[in-house]
Amino acid sequence: MKKFIVFISAGIAAMTFTRSAEAFSDVEMYNDEISFLEQQEIFTGYGDGEFKPAADLTRLQAVQVLVREMGVSDESAADPGFIDITEDSYGYAEIAAAAELGIISGKTNEAGEKYFDRYAPLTRSQMAKIMSEGYDLLDDQRISFIDVPMLHWANDYVNSLAANDITTGFSDSTFRPQENIQRQHFAVFMARLLNDEFKPSFNQDSFMPDQSKIYTYQTGDSTLEIKHIEGDTWERRFGVNNEISRESKIIESNNGIVFGEPQLVFSFALGYPIKEGHKWIDQNALTLEITDVNATITTPAGTFNHAIEVKADGYIDYYVEGIGLVKSTWYGSDIQRVVAELIEIN
Repeated sequence: MKKFIVFISAGIAAMTFTRSAEAFSDVEMYNDEISFLEQQEIFTGYGDGEFKPAADLTRLQAVQVLVREMGVSDESAADPGFIDITEDSYGYAEIAAAAELGIISGKTNEAGEKYFDRYAPLTRSQMAKIMSEGYDLLDDQRISFIDVPMLHWANDYVNSLAANDITTGFSDSTFRPQENIQRQHFAVFMARLLNDEFKPSFNQDSFMPDQSKIYTYQTGDSTLEIKHIEGDTWERRFGVNNEISRESKIIESNNGIVFGEPQLVFSFALGYPIKEGHKWIDQNALTLEITDVNATITTPAGTFNHAIEVKADGYIDYYVEGIGLVKSTWYGSDIQRVVAELIEIN
């Protein structure tokens, strides 16, 4: 079913958007995004000519928008089994279709009964789930907002929206998962999902290593060599004379770059956008912050200007455009240990 959903949405994304005068009398922000959805007859306003942009989006309204965009018109979906709606209930057909598509699963009361709660507001984390599930956006990305840590139930969903440039969160590096989502913000997310024209542009420099180079790091008493194989896959060689070989991923998405699996001795994550004060939680549950965007760092591989300094509890890391990590240092109570340091680029 999800393949069908992706096909339908791709068709919408290809449609042209004609910028027009303000579509609703009460819309001041995000007029283009809201106009786009109205032109496609996906998201509409109220009979009084207003859109009510700051109003909470209800769970039913979210389902109606998604089902409408997907072009689902079959009213023969099975009864979803929610105790608070019947076939005569307003929105029943859309709710049943969404449940059959796997977009929603409803809520469960203390008696173990399923209900939908159609007029309750939709939270931002719930929005992330239905959008990620409905459009098959789940992505292997391990950079998290500081208020959606790895163990948060919505972590994968929120990270996927960030990796696909659908959400950038708030300026304080939070996503605010428990807040109700406003109608205008849902419209922005939908517009970005369906049309790349609405996605924000950061003009972000890439911190991916050069795939034509081989990078050698000192890691404790041994060395580690990383070399590109194909796609996101890089070879790690370590041990005596680098005779042991493993494969790892270096993944770059719109919300950052990640190397290695969690809990590896040598792994790293740099969150985007690059700006002082930006914070994130990495794959090892550390909270990191960019503290300098114009640092100078010297390693055996050379002196690097305009390096990015990142601090966490007990750690200082340095990143360089087009290379990635150049040095990571851990500071204990009375000792200092270099975790990894770039010593050679070939």
